[in-house]
Amino acid sequence: MKRAIVVAVFWGMSAACTKQGFLSAPEADPLVTAQVGSFKADTHFLLEPTGDAEDLLGRAVHVSSAGGWTIADERAPGCQVRVKRTSADYEKSYRIGLGDMTSMSGGYMEFLKLEARYGRSVEAEMKIHNLETLTADAEGDCGEVIVKSVRIGTGERRLMRKAEGTAKGRVGKGPVGIEGGREALTDAEDKIKWSTPQAYAFTYEQPAHRKVFAIDTDIPGSLRDGQSFALRFTSAVDAYLVIYYLEENGEGAVLFPDAGLPVPMTEAGKTLVLPPPGQTPLQAQLRDPTIPERGTVVVYAFAERSDFDRFRPAALTSSSDALAYVAALTQSLSTIPISRWDRHTVMIEITPNPKRSEEAKP
Repeated sequence: MKRAIVVAVFWGMSAACTKQGFLSAPEADPLVTAQVGSFKADTHFLLEPTGDAEDLLGRAVHVSSAGGWTIADERAPGCQVRVKRTSADYEKSYRIGLGDMTSMSGGYMEFLKLEARYGRSVEAEMKIHNLETLTADAEGDCGEVIVKSVRIGTGERRLMRKAEGTAKGRVGKGPVGIEGGREALTDAEDKIKWSTPQAYAFTYEQPAHRKVFAIDTDIPGSLRDGQSFALRFTSAVDAYLVIYYLEENGEGAVLFPDAGLPVPMTEAGKTLVLPPPGQTPLQAQLRDPTIPERGTVVVYAFAERSDFDRFRPAALTSSSDALAYVAALTQSLSTIPISRWDRHTVMIEITPNPKRSEEAKP
């Protein structure tokens, strides 16, 4: 039944919460960061501020091929950091889109649920009173890319949902389908205010030449109701994949691996097509053939078979629920070098098919 669902995808990257797995930060638009205090284009913002400012310094940063940034939950063993403090007292306000922010307070799982429902229609309005900058003088094996500095201050942040029309409906025809929709409203989805100095942004440092594990994905950005489609992946090296989907309200299930393909792998220099030949193709299907919908497909790639075996769904949870797997995987990934995995999320808009819409009329 999981083939007969509305599958949608969103390009974005974020991770989970403080000590439980990862802190994430977005790749901020240079046009935005250039206007925020002394920020530079390599400054990235945390949706949830953290009081562990010094502890962030020197941590390894995973840079995905999709442009997202994920900070490991602790420094690598042997990494030593000396901290330099610099006063930088100023106040600034700015706005940034959801796709350029990190996870909700509940972690990567909550962030994905928000994106699955609202897509790019959520923005953050922020007012920051910056107080100081902490810079790391790191020694030892800290990682290929590390947190170089953090910005500390007080402030407030409101998530605002922009009007997107009055699309409402039910996504998916399988057992996971749930009522959801996009309402033509502009309101506050989430508010946070912090009055004690906390880290809310960071910069990174990386060597001029470094080896990066990354895969390429080819997933359609839009489909019509009833249209069949496939997912395509390529990689310079062998890569082992885990793929799951989220419905518009955030619920979903694992797509691959499955009984027909227990080890999805793209061989070096070749293209992997999913579902493979002989299996039932994926198909975009609307609950209401007259109302457009969307969802999210998330792809994890592992450079080593041992990591895939360790983090595949069956190894982490007995449930086929995608959210249960997201929660388990996000925390578990903090135990391996972030250079050994890659992640992509992609959004597909599903639009009505005039023929099917006409047939559905009473």
